[in-house]
Amino acid sequence: MAGQGQMSALEQPISFQDLALGRHLTIEYYDCNANILADVSAMEQLFVEAAKVSGATVLESSFHGFQPQGVSGIVVICESHFAVHAWPEHDYAAVDIFTCGDQIDFELAARTLQKSLGSRSMIISNVLSRGLIGQNGTLLHEKPAVDNTTHTSMSWKKRYQSVDAWGMLVSVDVYDCPEEMLTSGNISSVLEELCQKLESAPCCPNCCVKFHDPERGSGLRFTQILNSGTVTGRYNLERRTFYCDIFLCRFFEPREAAELLIDALSGSYYRLQVAMRQ
Repeated sequence: MAGQGQMSALEQPISFQDLALGRHLTIEYYDCNANILADVSAMEQLFVEAAKVSGATVLESSFHGFQPQGVSGIVVICESHFAVHAWPEHDYAAVDIFTCGDQIDFELAARTLQKSLGSRSMIISNVLSRGLIGQNGTLLHEKPAVDNTTHTSMSWKKRYQSVDAWGMLVSVDVYDCPEEMLTSGNISSVLEELCQKLESAPCCPNCCVKFHDPERGSGLRFTQILNSGTVTGRYNLERRTFYCDIFLCRFFEPREAAELLIDALSGSYYRLQVAMRQ
């Protein structure tokens, strides 16, 4: 495989310099519209459209939504495929486009997807020629560009251990919560469930205080002091959004906490940010 390194599609055109059986493009879309990333139907429609706009011949598509959120999908084209996995909690989508031949307009496909996803930052992470053809017309056998025995961990726990952290701060925003879920009584019940999931006992009863902001709307602020940290945040009635910050002086699984909250509050999707305290 021949890669040309990481670049932005806005800085230089996408080009392939080698004679090859296939072309492979990987794209990172950041700061996307999380509501779109969580919508299976919208994702399928916009990827099918991007494939058609690029000049591909669409055969079929299959997109699947995960619980509590996330979308994976593939558009099968005569030339090969468009594929995606989306993380609404990080406003991020990973895309790969593979084609046989040179009939697809990669640049147009990438820009169309950026606009449709509402992405404010697009990075072309790899531009690859697959199945290189030598001057005599035979297939070249490529050597690995990297040591494949080295594995990169995706575990939050290993990340926590590798940076020698002493605590974690996890921010979870849960969107489109039904208004009936956002009451002081229900919030107290949710906080109790969260404490059990975190295996951290409350030091005192939680405190919930109503507020009214002419610009940002009305809602409730809440605080729960734990034996190893705190849970603080607020919910906004007008936006139907629950904002929660969880801090513990030890490791805990961020996604487990986020998934408990979206399930308990019947939200449609959530966003997640994690910070290690060192």
